[in-house]
Amino acid sequence: MGAQKKMSKRNQLVALMGALGTATIIAACGGGGGGGGTLPPPNPSPSPSLLPSPAASPQLSGSLQVASGGNVSPGPFTYSPAGGATVVFSCGCSTQAGTSTADGSGNFTLVVNSTPTPSVPNPTYTIVPGRNYLIVGSVSGVGEAWNLEFAGAIPAHNLALSTPSDVYSAAAALYVYANSPSGVTAFDEWNFNAVAAWLTQLHNAPNAQEMKLLNDIAAQSAAHNTLFPAAPSWNPAQPVNATIAGDLVAVKSSADAIKPTPCPSGACTGTPSP
Repeated sequence: MGAQKKMSKRNQLVALMGALGTATIIAACGGGGGGGGTLPPPNPSPSPSLLPSPAASPQLSGSLQVASGGNVSPGPFTYSPAGGATVVFSCGCSTQAGTSTADGSGNFTLVVNSTPTPSVPNPTYTIVPGRNYLIVGSVSGVGEAWNLEFAGAIPAHNLALSTPSDVYSAAAALYVYANSPSGVTAFDEWNFNAVAAWLTQLHNAPNAQEMKLLNDIAAQSAAHNTLFPAAPSWNPAQPVNATIAGDLVAVKSSADAIKPTPCPSGACTGTPSP
């Protein structure tokens, strides 16, 4: 009888450790958050010795600045730090976005689980490795900064269009925003590397329509106006900018073979390593 009791307690301990291990794996997958993905099937009884080692939580960081004037030619664009900016970020996967705040110099860190806007249906917004995240920093009475970042499984794999953000990263991020298909994973249906290649084109040889977009971003920012061409799903009441919206339509119709497009059926190839 004594041996049976000892064996029973041992079995209970193994079952408890297995349940805790399963909960840890599920939590690490980002399930339930606004930027989360599909949960894997739970392992019914993983061995504690085979559980994955702790890894750094995925996070995104960077610096934001707001254009205060200038133009492409003769240039340059001028900027002011987006100090204390209210930051929203989204992969376009749901009607929610994550939120954060930049420091006095415009630097930010977006943590794996953040407070969402709006607050429903999910209580947290989760960064998922392998996805693109649109980042918008707003400073009341100053303007907006836009960027696009790729979230890696480890910080060394993270990529940003520009650090700090600038007029060029804003143009590319706005183009992705305005031309993303409706539905889930909208901003993630683009190959980040293709968007980055177009960014180089914008720097080196923008066409007339692209140049107008770049100049208008600087002018609208200097006038302390929003750059949103349309209201986002996470804030239907967002004011919009008709000038920027018109510029983006003209850029889409312009002749530029480098312009990126959403991946066919959402199946991207040649993307960065997650």
